[in-house]
Amino acid sequence: MIVPLAVVLAAVVGSCTEIGTNPMIVTALEFDSLPYPAVVAGDTLRDSLGRATPLRAIAFNAAGSVIQNPSIAYLALDSGLTIAPTGIVTAQVRNGTVRIIASVPGLQSTAQTIVVSRRPDSVIVTPPLVDTLAFTIPDSAAQNVTPTLALRVATRDTAGGIGGTQGWLVSYRVLYHGRLLALTDTTVATLWNGNNQPALVDTTAADGSVAPKLRVRSTLLPTTPDSITVVATVRYRGAPVPGSPVTYVIQIHPKVKAH
Repeated sequence: MIVPLAVVLAAVVGSCTEIGTNPMIVTALEFDSLPYPAVVAGDTLRDSLGRATPLRAIAFNAAGSVIQNPSIAYLALDSGLTIAPTGIVTAQVRNGTVRIIASVPGLQSTAQTIVVSRRPDSVIVTPPLVDTLAFTIPDSAAQNVTPTLALRVATRDTAGGIGGTQGWLVSYRVLYHGRLLALTDTTVATLWNGNNQPALVDTTAADGSVAPKLRVRSTLLPTTPDSITVVATVRYRGAPVPGSPVTYVIQIHPKVKAH
């Protein structure tokens, strides 16, 4: 979200600086995303490729132009992590959520929330990995949907055995006859997240679970038996978590009409 500067008093030695004419005065901040939804206790915040990545806000001047290399401070509103002047986040030994804001003199952004989570050790799959969908013709959004393709990202870094771990990205590929289907595909199938919205990336809930569904579109499908493959991958520090990737095979065929 871009947060505008309502009132700024800027003083320069010997003179006043007009906000509208000084291109280096920040009048709006955009801080609407994080490198990753979660950070492991004792580790630094990393991107989806496992690289330590700093926080990044974008500063704008009164003309709406981006200010290069602005001096922006990042502040944690809750305990659980430290933020270096460079924007590198390091988590402490704590679980839960932490709110972070970007700030310049006279202006601060809305808060972004990050999860301080436990290390992902394995991916646990809820069977079946091979399932069947009898699709209807004409097409039906209510009926041509698979059961959930559930999995759980688990951790042993907890008392009492194996638990779920929150905030981990699960990326998906949907393939038909070996061809990768785009998120916007409307001819074969689309992966839906838990909110029934098209998505090829999902984030684990507090119990470590994700539960997308495959929306199969029957209008152009052949009437002979066929299959669609969904591959789910979870990574930590750039490497697949043990048990990942997970491959689901959905066998499809037209629903037999009752006589």
